[in-house]
Amino acid sequence: MNDQKSDASIVKAAGRGVIYITFAKAWFLITGVALGLVLPRVFKWSAGSEEAGMALYGAYGIVFTGVSFINNTLITGTIQAVSKFTSEDESRAGAVRRTGLLVQGGIGVVLGAAYAVLSGVLATYWFKSPGLADLMRLSAGIIVAYACYGVFIGSFNGRRRFNRQAAFDVTFSTLKTVLIILAVMTGLKVLGTVLGFLVTAVLVAVVAGVASRQPVHGTFPARRFLQFDSLLLLYTFILNLVLMLDLYLLAGIVPRLAAASGLDATAAALLNETRAGQYKAVQQLAFIPYQAILAIAFVVFPLISKATFDEDEEKACGYVRQTMRFAAIFVTGFAVVFFALPEQAARLMFPPEYAIIAPALRTLSLGIVAFGLMVVGNTILNGSGHPWRALAVVCAGLAVAVVTVYALVSAAGHGTDSLVAAASGSSAGWLVALVVCGVIVRRRFGAFMPLFTALRVAAAAGVALAVGRFLPVKGKVLTLAECAAVFVVYFVVLALLREFGRKDLDQLKHVMRRGK
Repeated sequence: MNDQKSDASIVKAAGRGVIYITFAKAWFLITGVALGLVLPRVFKWSAGSEEAGMALYGAYGIVFTGVSFINNTLITGTIQAVSKFTSEDESRAGAVRRTGLLVQGGIGVVLGAAYAVLSGVLATYWFKSPGLADLMRLSAGIIVAYACYGVFIGSFNGRRRFNRQAAFDVTFSTLKTVLIILAVMTGLKVLGTVLGFLVTAVLVAVVAGVASRQPVHGTFPARRFLQFDSLLLLYTFILNLVLMLDLYLLAGIVPRLAAASGLDATAAALLNETRAGQYKAVQQLAFIPYQAILAIAFVVFPLISKATFDEDEEKACGYVRQTMRFAAIFVTGFAVVFFALPEQAARLMFPPEYAIIAPALRTLSLGIVAFGLMVVGNTILNGSGHPWRALAVVCAGLAVAVVTVYALVSAAGHGTDSLVAAASGSSAGWLVALVVCGVIVRRRFGAFMPLFTALRVAAAAGVALAVGRFLPVKGKVLTLAECAAVFVVYFVVLALLREFGRKDLDQLKHVMRRGK
């Protein structure tokens, strides 16, 4: 009886955790949309022309792609490592937090220093934009703050304090957005974005450190932490490399193609930053479905970790099946909006000149479904103590993405076709990674994506897409209504197919219900 009550309590806490973190991720998306709406327009106003404003947005994308790549590697790997050892035995939460801070703080300092040193080489010789070097060096300070912040959030996650985790994520995204916009509006341009982000990262990390303090009972071995953490960091490093590879390759290939066509170095650099700005806009929209389901991955990690630690295979199998089911439903639901209405979404988010990104957005929004499901599947593997298997998945995706992005962009030239080429190459790599992940997870747990869920989700997405193709490109208010209509059609079809219905709503009510 006590075990049943404990399981019910854990399930309810997990359900509430999904709600808390989903809200935080939704708020992250809202602030990201706000930033995406404001920055291109402020850059355009600051530069005085459409092309120069797009180039500034591209410079912003290049500067933050590298530091975001390292940050995402640190934050994901750190949270999962701290969460795993904390969730297995909460009495050692303080010791794990202290060890994690020593290990990850040191790693953050090393990576930040390395990035600052290499920034000049990247800006000058790869991107052919030496003026970006100092901005990239300054952004290295964000890496150190993020490394510490990840330890504190991982401690909250491992103790299933999802409300506190969500509160800090909301605070971080809000403060970052406000400070960046204010700094840019004062005329600091791309420098303002770096300063706004840096100040936010330092302030929130300090506050989270104070709030996450726990009594330290004994010690937790740094060697054991590092053994598991190093594999997670390597995994998340390659995972985020797969995620940002297309923009980096695009920004490295385009100036060379432009120079080969006869453009001088200055014109080639301007064209490159323009293409980078356009592709950054594609990513800004296409990644929304992935961000929307990250809450599922954050919550399932400690659950899978605890179930496998207790050797409860039946419970672990159930977690896998339900997690992949909900992930498929929601990531597809968000992605189908951008796949069906790419031009409308681009015009809604960005100034009119960004409508050119629509074909690439349609391609990348399809690929992000595969990427999101692969990430959730790999989270299950990491949580169950199999980071090497998750690593094999992302290595397969990386290999395919490198070859296909490089080949397709090189063949497409430096025109706008290069945007679709980069999106196609990335999507191919993500699809291969999802297939490999599905095979490995099924062999380990005997479950992955329920077959009928996959078929019903595909059918619902097909109907929603068909409806979206007949909707006209109109004003912003009508575009919002069209996006909502496609989303509603998708879920109505799922309800008619009995894939998503009263039982799911009842589970949600149970999770939200207070009391014992």
